[in-house]
Amino acid sequence: MESIKEKLNEFFAKLGIEVQYEITPASGTEVPQVRVATVYPEDARLLIGEGGQNLAALEHLIRRLLYKDTVAPPPVFVDVNGYRAHQIEALKDEVRDCAKRVRLYRKEIRLRPMSSFERRVVHMALAEYPDLTTESIGQDPARMVVIKPYP
Repeated sequence: MESIKEKLNEFFAKLGIEVQYEITPASGTEVPQVRVATVYPEDARLLIGEGGQNLAALEHLIRRLLYKDTVAPPPVFVDVNGYRAHQIEALKDEVRDCAKRVRLYRKEIRLRPMSSFERRVVHMALAEYPDLTTESIGQDPARMVVIKPYP
């Protein structure tokens, strides 16, 4: 754990961004989490980027940094100032609304194209609905989730 902290300290120092962070190791089905809190709000905008694009790149860099010698590094969840947690909750709310419509009208709904992370959130959020089923269709970057009534 100390070597990970040293790597992250060096990484953020090279970026010239002052942060505090918390690392939660992987447990069960959960992936390791790195929750970053910036000291200055403008730094958060830089790390997150438009629509979270920089955050996705930051997550990739941190994953490669932590698992440098691994050909296919395992996933790591990175959040900056709670941005991703807020996005996940908003997505879950959107999906629950769609689930209500599928239940009411008994017609499938195709969601917008999503990243693999977002699709996983959708599948997990709807796993508690026994009368609905989900399926990912299409090819990246246009891959999407379809919510269907259970046959």
